[in-house]
Amino acid sequence: MLQTRTDAKSGPCQRCRIIRSFIMFTFMLVILAIVGGKRLEVINFLTPAWFATVIIALGLCGFLIKLVSWKLFSKII
Repeated sequence: MLQTRTDAKSGPCQRCRIIRSFIMFTFMLVILAIVGGKRLEVINFLTPAWFATVIIALGLCGFLIKLVSWKLFSKII
């Protein structure tokens, strides 16, 4: 039996938009690397280790902020 959805949306779902955005970002990054050439040597410090350090630092800061706010607001209630 054929069933149709009555609540179908006209646009793509959230997951599809995220995947499309990632693919477009990657595509644009490749084009920039090809076109940029020697001019992109200015950003040589952006290594995978640098990105990992930034992600860990941001996660740690977010955790500490949430922990402090949880401790402060749990005593008030």
